[in-house]
This record gives sequence, structure tokens and C-alpha cells, in this order.
Amino acid sequence: MTDEKILEKIKNLLDLANNNPNEHEALAAALKAQQLMAKHGIDASAIDVDEAKDEIYHAVYSDTGKHEMKKWRQSLCTVVARNFRCEVYLSGSAVVFYGYKKDAEIALEVFKFLYNTGNKLALKCYNIAKKNGKNTRGLMNTYLMGFVAGIKEALDKQCMALMIVTPQEVKDSYAEMSKGWKHKKSTITINGHDHKTYEQGRQDGKDAVSARQIAG
Repeated sequence: MTDEKILEKIKNLLDLANNNPNEHEALAAALKAQQLMAKHGIDASAIDVDEAKDEIYHAVYSDTGKHEMKKWRQSLCTVVARNFRCEVYLSGSAVVFYGYKKDAEIALEVFKFLYNTGNKLALKCYNIAKKNGKNTRGLMNTYLMGFVAGIKEALDKQCMALMIVTPQEVKDSYAEMSKGWKHKKSTITINGHDHKTYEQGRQDGKDAVSARQIAG
């Protein structure tokens, strides 16, 4: 495919993403366009498409799962937000992505996929270890921290290639909104000697990004 055809395909995908009333089709088109841009090293400045600067939006994911499976979400949502031009904060049991509507919606969809995938794989890893009589203390957290590291490695590479940055308007709006907020630290206990579980999580995180063809 020639460079002109690639650019035209990306432009068409972005146009579909910005003007499609079907939310799922719009998200899929946006992700595909960004994937092609990363693959072919095409900067956003080369695409003559006006950026959709609609309202700044709160995209919310409420989690009702087990408490012990939630602790890693702060690490994951921070990685996802940075790669999808958003700010992010936690509000009770909810994760909230804050940015232009399309960016926030895509970040939310990516987060949900990776969060649910990570929890399922961590539980599977735990059950196998328990069945084999191995020490399971901190095992799921160790796996999940590796999982986040793998996701960060894969997404950050694409983020740098596309020179993705959170829009200044979003940063300023978030800074104003969050004035006076209390910041609560989240600590996660892992087994620092269980390198095998960490590396398994790290590889699975990279594979999860590739499997969904996610690009920042």
C-alpha cells in the first residue's frame, strides 16, 4: 500500500470515528487509525483532519468486584490515561477518565478490556499455583504489577512514536477541578522474589495490547 493510500485510509477512519453515531464503530475506527499511524510512523500533523474538540467529559467505570482485585486499578488507569490524552481519578469504587469525549470514551473501553483481562488471568495464575501447592502470598498482585508493566511498555512505545500528549485545555480544566482534593496513596504488596510470576504477567500484558490491536 502506497503512502498516499495509507494516509487516505487513516483520514477516512478518523472521519468515521468523529462522525459515526454508532459508538462501537466509532471507537473501533479511532483505534484502527491510531494503530496504522503507529505502524507506519505517521505523525498527527500529516493528517489534515480537524481535531474534535467537543466538551470535556467524565467517562466512568464503576467496579463492584472483590476488593483484593481492585488495588491495581490505579496503576493501570494511570498508564491508560496518559496514552489516550486524558487525566484520570478515582471516586469511591469508580475510575473516571477526564478528557475530550472521544478520548475519554476510548480510554474507558481500553481500560475495561485490560482490567477485566488482567483480573481473569491473575485469578487463573493463582488457582494453578494453589493447586500445585505453591506459596500464593502476594501472587496475584505480583502478576498484576507485571501485567501493568507489560502494558506500559507496549503502549508507551506507540505513545512516543505518535508524540501523544494530553491537550492543555484538558490539563488546565482538570487542575482547576481538582484543587483541594486529597490524594490517597495506594500500596500493593508483591512477592519481590517471584520473578517468574512477574515476568509472566509482563508478557501477558504486552500480548493483551497486541491481541486487541490497541494503539495510544
